[in-house]
Amino acid sequence: MDQEAVERLAARYARRAEPLGLTVEELDFEHNPVSTAAPGLPVWAWIRFPGCAERVAGTATAWSARAVQVAWTDAGIRRTTWVWASAVTRRGGNSREGLGRRTGSGAPEG
Repeated sequence: MDQEAVERLAARYARRAEPLGLTVEELDFEHNPVSTAAPGLPVWAWIRFPGCAERVAGTATAWSARAVQVAWTDAGIRRTTWVWASAVTRRGGNSREGLGRRTGSGAPEG
């Protein structure tokens, strides 16, 4: 990797900092029960960071009717955060099929 590419990559990661996940109030687990899958389901997810967003190849490890917990590797670091269900689609197969169709739960489309 040349020096210019290294500098661009460093600037990208410095700009992003930590991912912005959903708050406890947004998740509202009391009214939105969580389903889990082991192993997780392969997904594409939009992850928000301060100043930007990135679409990542990750794994849906848990979800509710409103949100999905996504795990992914970022620069060698395993990260996990909750995002809105509409920010997630399945990788491979029929990406228009919701998570619940594969697992038998009441998970949302998307």
